[in-house]
Amino acid sequence: MLRATCWIAGPVLLILLLCAYPQTYETTAQGLVIRDALTRRFIPYEQIIWAGPERDDGLLGGRLRLHYGMGSQLVLAPADRDALLADLAERTPHLARLGNTLVQKDRQVEYCFRPMRGFRIGMGRE
Repeated sequence: MLRATCWIAGPVLLILLLCAYPQTYETTAQGLVIRDALTRRFIPYEQIIWAGPERDDGLLGGRLRLHYGMGSQLVLAPADRDALLADLAERTPHLARLGNTLVQKDRQVEYCFRPMRGFRIGMGRE
């Protein structure tokens, strides 16, 4: 009975330890390098299409969601989210900063509202 428990508990414990291993992030001249227990990811800056906070409610204040490539995304938990976001903003000229997010410049929309001729706001047609 003890041997069966060890064979079951050993791999489960190993998986839990690998999942709990911290990630490290490094911004290089070519792209963002993310290392964890078994993998090393390299994301070129040209492939990043959106970066911003995980949630706006402030509960998970340090998390950063990163969209890159053709539908890939990744959630990071850097020690200083704002510093990593500022560093990404400097290294990604194809992204524009809107508040605490980075979006593609061709998807950034700026609206200019002006009253139409013949209409007064709140009153309808003159």
